Amino acid sequence: MGLHSVIGGNGTIGAEAVRHLAAAGCQVRVVQRHPKPIAGAVATASADIFDLDGLTRAVEGSDVVYLIIGLPYDAKTWLEGFPRAVSHAVEAARRVGARLVYFDNVYMYGPVRGLMTEETPDQPTTQKGLARARAARVLMEAVEKGAIRGLIARSADFYGDYRPFDQVKAIADKLVKGRKAQLLFRDDKVHSLTYIPDAGRAVAALGQRADAFDTIWHMPTDPNALTGSQLVALIGALLGKEARHTALPKLLLQVVGLFNGTLRGLLEMSYQFEQDYRFDSAKIARAYGLTATPMRQGLAEHLRFLGHVLAADAHPPIDGVSSVGTSP
Repeated sequence: MGLHSVIGGNGTIGAEAVRHLAAAGCQVRVVQRHPKPIAGAVATASADIFDLDGLTRAVEGSDVVYLIIGLPYDAKTWLEGFPRAVSHAVEAARRVGARLVYFDNVYMYGPVRGLMTEETPDQPTTQKGLARARAARVLMEAVEKGAIRGLIARSADFYGDYRPFDQVKAIADKLVKGRKAQLLFRDDKVHSLTYIPDAGRAVAALGQRADAFDTIWHMPTDPNALTGSQLVALIGALLGKEARHTALPKLLLQVVGLFNGTLRGLLEMSYQFEQDYRFDSAKIARAYGLTATPMRQGLAEHLRFLGHVLAADAHPPIDGVSSVGTSP
């Protein structure tokens, strides 16, 4: 199985990947600036992604290196940080003779009409999108030149245990208190969501397959994307609570963003909420049988994880959509 070094192994997706790799019998090393042990991992190593020599030492002996990191949600930080981080990961992997798995998002696509697929061209309209496009290009150019073997594992927005912003928790916390959930910008546009455990499972699976490299993969994601209204209704049905919500208008969010850096950063990406956002993961399903957890099941699992007691009869269709949460 070889040695798999996960840069960012203590993060949300990284920790899921570590657990799946260990369960598959791989030797796993957690690489972090201040690493913490994870059950199943055989080693930890301290490294800063921006210190190339230190990073190379941390991943020495690896068969596969995973780059699964986040940076402060700031356009300037992303423009400087992500291309440099990927460049260092590529060079460290090249030096030690390892394959590289890079976990990415969809910002480089820009606004897309229809489905986002692995063939969707990079057309970023934001600084964060440009940062992601440049970083991905660093990796794919190295692959095209034969410098390393690498792949990009690309995800839609998350749901699950994501501490920076857990949308499901935010909605559920309001509903259980009899209050209105708050949505950003619009409530009538569909928005694909990738379940965090599915992303971690798929990253680990791809890293173990030599034939998965030198291309881009979308993480397994339920094709039945919901509108904001439908998401609130489904969470309400699972909890047995009245599903009321309000959509916060962009003008109000712009005012609040003057005093909130995270929200100000999110406003740059507002197009993702102002039009349909549909993410396609059929390629990985066809190739390796990796399919998404149905949305209803994933939401139920996460709500239980959060400590909520689910309604016994939480099975009616939502807004007349009987297929909500079904797999393809």
